[in-house]
Amino acid sequence: MKNSKLLYIASLLFCITIIQLSAQNKIHYSGTELSNPTYHDGQLSPVVGAHNIQVMRANRQHPDASNCNGWTYNHQPMLAYWNGKFYLQYLSGEVGEHIPPSQTLLQTSTDGYTWTNPQVLFPIYKVPNGYTKPTYPGVLANGLTAIMHQRVGFYVSKAGRLITMANYGVALDKKDDPNDGNGIGRVVREIKKDGSYGPIYFIYYNHGFSDKNTDYPNFSKSKDKAFVGACQEILDNPLYRMQWVEEADRGDKLIPLNKEYKAFCYYHLPDGKVACLWKHALTSISTDEGKTWSRPVQEPSIIMAKAKVWGQRTPDGRYALVYNPTLDNRHRWPLALVTGEDGTAFDQLLTV
Repeated sequence: MKNSKLLYIASLLFCITIIQLSAQNKIHYSGTELSNPTYHDGQLSPVVGAHNIQVMRANRQHPDASNCNGWTYNHQPMLAYWNGKFYLQYLSGEVGEHIPPSQTLLQTSTDGYTWTNPQVLFPIYKVPNGYTKPTYPGVLANGLTAIMHQRVGFYVSKAGRLITMANYGVALDKKDDPNDGNGIGRVVREIKKDGSYGPIYFIYYNHGFSDKNTDYPNFSKSKDKAFVGACQEILDNPLYRMQWVEEADRGDKLIPLNKEYKAFCYYHLPDGKVACLWKHALTSISTDEGKTWSRPVQEPSIIMAKAKVWGQRTPDGRYALVYNPTLDNRHRWPLALVTGEDGTAFDQLLTV
């Protein structure tokens, strides 16, 4: 009887230890501060030292080269720092998110405060007349142009080449989505050290498209071996490809975790595992660099609307998450930051 009790206690302690380890290994918010969304700053303490910099202000009434010629929908900024310069890539639409025309622009800065005028990185692309979608029958493209939609914008190759990319999707009308797996494809080009751009190539085609019926060749046709090698590095990297899931063909085996999870980002934990984040506070861990994943689960302690969350390891070896800490999807404020030591537990909710 005594041995049975000891065995029961030992089993119970073992189960408690497993539960504690499980809680420690999952990405979660362990702090006590909460946001009050009736205030624009959420009534949170500010991140000391944070600077908010407006790199461009659109003005439809007074269009010029400094403001995208007045185009007022500017969204999905991607920021890279390479060879002593900031590179900011973003989508630009004349009036709205899923309303053509649409293009991808680039601005650069050496100090983060003074920025160049926007330049067209990936121009307006014509959708073939007669194009339609199996998921949107009865609507045919006629004089239509593509919609830009991408969740990732830059890649630095092992040889030090800076590659930028975008995706040409299609919205047949205002109610259609450009990121439904029925687009044209993903394009790439090189940004060179002197600020010039290489030619545009496709790195991925959606179904129905190939180098025979698109405006740009496949990257493999380039005579620049280092550029081809950089593109192949991208295709060989499952963590990078995971960021293509929204625009890629549904069910494409190129995507490691083929579910409709949105806005993927990742960072490495101290033990080498990969922490993974998506919209809706979905989290997962990969132990093999993104080839396989634990089933993504929604983390209730990370309170957020249907918006994105960004996570990364900071230069001091700590970790940070940035997101909108509110359940109300009618707005996305404040922009807040939480920090942590080990990449799984985060606290100190602060407003940016």
